Amino acid sequence: MSPDVKRRLLDHACRIAGPGFVLQVGQGIHAVSSDPTLDVLRRATDPAALLDRWSRLEKYHHSHHRVQLVQLGKGCARLRHRSLRGAPPHPLESLAVLGLLVALLQAIGCVGVDVDLAGGGPDIPAIREGRAQLPALPGEADEWVIRWAALRAENRIQPLPVAADLIERLYQLFDDDPVRHWPIAMAACKVGMSTRGLQRRLNILGVSYSGILRDARVRRAARAMLDAPASLAEIGYAAGFADQAHFTREFRRILGASPAEWRRQVASTSPG
Repeated sequence: MSPDVKRRLLDHACRIAGPGFVLQVGQGIHAVSSDPTLDVLRRATDPAALLDRWSRLEKYHHSHHRVQLVQLGKGCARLRHRSLRGAPPHPLESLAVLGLLVALLQAIGCVGVDVDLAGGGPDIPAIREGRAQLPALPGEADEWVIRWAALRAENRIQPLPVAADLIERLYQLFDDDPVRHWPIAMAACKVGMSTRGLQRRLNILGVSYSGILRDARVRRAARAMLDAPASLAEIGYAAGFADQAHFTREFRRILGASPAEWRRQVASTSPG
């Protein structure tokens, strides 16, 4: 959808139902059972991880508008919605993004979410207990203070089941959450080894840690192309690649074809 079309839709929604409705549109994600991009975002274990994944999504799609983390504290975050070039985001665009982020915070287990619009004078209450409280469109809506009362522990990812083979355990680990940053020290901790011990073991097996991580992401992407009709952009992001060029380069290196070529080849050989 083009930016012009998106803005016209937002303008129309605001005229018909008010700016509070624009803030609530993001709540629609709770009705989506499965989607590659949403699944990645909803796998975040806490608000900091969610904001990191959101930032990587914006960079992956080369978005002109970006959410900047100004400050992150216990139970609160201050964010700014900015433009990389040209005019700043329209207030309705900022409200739509803010509403989606609030819905995602709720999806990962944040309860009691409150939001104030800040930066343009006195703070303006926008959301209380997850519900919009915005009767009129503000002149500025590009700086937000978000607070949450608690993060439900049951939403956090459970420990990875132990598998017998070390390499398969690493594949399982990366496949479980491919978008996470995976420094070797973190993976070593997850499989119950020291960093040096994991490096030594992989050297003995004749494989590299970075190679397993790349291969796991390509495996994930290839499987997604077989299982769902999602776009290649969604699949590449959900598999943990930095951008489309990175996705294409690593996919071709391992499978000998670009993602688009590989998808066409698979489709041409499928029965029916």
